Amino acid sequence: VMEGDQHVTTHTIGFAIDLPILDETASASGGEYFQANDVESLTKTLLEIIANINDRTLTFTAPAAAVNTFNRTQNLNDLYVATFGARAKVHWPGNIKKYRIANGQIVDKDGDPAVDPDTGFFSDESWSYWTSGSNDGNRVRAGGAANEIPDPADRKLFTNRSGTNLSAATNALSESNADSFTNADFGLSGATGEPSKEKLIRWARGVDELDEDNNPSTTIRYAMGDPLHSQPAVVSYGGTPTEPETVIFSATNDGYLHAIDGDTGEELWSFIPMQLLSNLTRLYFNPNSRYKQYGIDGSIVPVVKDVDKDGVIESSDGDFVYILFGMRRGGSSYYALDVTDKDAPDMLWTVSLPELGESWSTPTVTRMKIESVTQNAENAVVVIGGGYDTVHDTSTHPAADDGVGTGVHILDLVTGERLWRAGPDSGADLQLTDMTRALPNRVRVVDLSGDGYADRMYASDMGGQIWRFDVFNDSAVADLITGGVIARLGAEGASTPTAADTRRFYNTPDLSVITDKVQQRRYIAVSIGSGYRAHPFDLSATDRFYSLRDPDVFGKLQQSDYDAYSIIEDDDLVEVSGSKETVITASDSGWKFTVPDNQKILSDSLTFNDEIFFVAFSPDSDAAANCSAGVGTNVLYRMKVINGDPVVSNLEALDPADADDARRETLQQGGIAPSPAIVFPSPEEDCTGHACSPNPIACVGVECFSPGFTNNPVRTLWTQDGIE
Repeated sequence: VMEGDQHVTTHTIGFAIDLPILDETASASGGEYFQANDVESLTKTLLEIIANINDRTLTFTAPAAAVNTFNRTQNLNDLYVATFGARAKVHWPGNIKKYRIANGQIVDKDGDPAVDPDTGFFSDESWSYWTSGSNDGNRVRAGGAANEIPDPADRKLFTNRSGTNLSAATNALSESNADSFTNADFGLSGATGEPSKEKLIRWARGVDELDEDNNPSTTIRYAMGDPLHSQPAVVSYGGTPTEPETVIFSATNDGYLHAIDGDTGEELWSFIPMQLLSNLTRLYFNPNSRYKQYGIDGSIVPVVKDVDKDGVIESSDGDFVYILFGMRRGGSSYYALDVTDKDAPDMLWTVSLPELGESWSTPTVTRMKIESVTQNAENAVVVIGGGYDTVHDTSTHPAADDGVGTGVHILDLVTGERLWRAGPDSGADLQLTDMTRALPNRVRVVDLSGDGYADRMYASDMGGQIWRFDVFNDSAVADLITGGVIARLGAEGASTPTAADTRRFYNTPDLSVITDKVQQRRYIAVSIGSGYRAHPFDLSATDRFYSLRDPDVFGKLQQSDYDAYSIIEDDDLVEVSGSKETVITASDSGWKFTVPDNQKILSDSLTFNDEIFFVAFSPDSDAAANCSAGVGTNVLYRMKVINGDPVVSNLEALDPADADDARRETLQQGGIAPSPAIVFPSPEEDCTGHACSPNPIACVGVECFSPGFTNNPVRTLWTQDGIE
């Protein structure tokens, strides 16, 4: 017997009849009302109901919150969550839903807790902000921005056929502009049964050409694709502290980049790159598929310049807003759009370089001064890793060097021109013959001197290696950057690599400057976990979480120093699993933690307040053995960065045998959980006392908790020994 109230969702069908009571019954239970008139429509309706049930098993990327431009130590309290449901079809449904942060938790539009603590997903009774009629709970396709798409006739849908002005008539994906495109542009071959390009354009704009909802009286197709790996970005364009003017930029694997009004949820415009138009025909027919359809699969990176820092984007002040994204599984290109005018986007550039693999590496924007090179006025650059080589989709250690992705690239932010490249070949500006594995992850860039320019970069690769680079600003291209491998923690370099040692890094190095007061030393902690994200059910490798010590906090190394560098290996690190209060001496290179239960670390870690937060995924071993889907288990670890100790109040009395259990907490959500995130809420209006400086909250997906940090956040600058 199950305790508490048990809720049943009821879907109703009116067969050759339309009764209000059927509609009311479905609405009251959170279900939907369908109509059918014959065997064919009844079959479609039953399949639709099954699909709706599947939609309730949803997953999401990390929630997105805008920085409060009126107080940059805080986030706005509006929270936007990208959700999706996995299907055995080409199209996976997705959505963007709005909630708020209040009193340390996520609440719905009624102010009630939105998340069911027993599932880690939204509760059936919750209402997201853009929902009317009935609660949308954890149903992917109900409510949200997917149901605020404008009428197809009014929708602004663009591509990049010609010129930089995406809202120009020549770039409109509209029936009136159909003659500007060929059938081949849309993947149409002229085969019997294919739609015309005009019909396909109407469908892409949202016309229900196929009666997908099995309701002939409706003509609009409310649908969004899935943001499987793409995290949305929220940009504040102005407004007031209590009524900010925000836009959410979200990409999907149906190939759309959506610009969404952060207040109403209505789509302002959408953009489909020309290279993805050919996917529309397959999406139109939406056949069963064993393979995932990919479009724009990379995360959105906003770049905002507010010259006078008044919180309002005004082009007359020289302000601008750019957004950058890669295709990830959808291709090898990168795109940059100028969205300073939130209603009229412009194309800045698109780049696809011969050395790039799939464009997995999320762009990092920084500043570098390069001598004798034409740069934009800000000296702003984009740093990307070389990308992903699909050879790693197999479950063996590749015998040959990776063919693509082996490099680091620096592009001009405004033009997209490549300014510098590291790679294994003689044509690279920095030739590194050891760079034989793809670098698909975000390159971590830091400004250690506080002068606004990059000083150091760290990267990880598919061979389990950590790379470090030093930047010498005001130098020519040939002398701009030095670098090399500082840690080799997988099977790379081994003469006879084994499966157990074949660790891959799908994550970005997590950096923090640590002052060890006991040992009177300062170092950079470089933390990262290993895991085979392409095969999360593969149990062959022994995966670990690592926290390395880089003692050269401010000093820069010459290339000769890197060539002679004493590379850290797995055996050089102190194992902390099954122990507590481990002493990491000045001669130690750091610590490692071997995760139990075949766990893998498949998302980035976060260091906050001298503590490391990371999530490990434990696959469903039965599902792995049977090659079937399984939700698996997510475990949140919380450890001290200095020595990996559990963060507990009774550390001295804790039995070392219980230390590993004290380090972790099982999360309720299934699937592969996103990275932990810290949000600093803004105070509510008319606050008093402590409520005017609310504590930060930590979230993994929508499971939120207190990170135990109670100080009021303040602006903090880097400090350097010997400089006042």
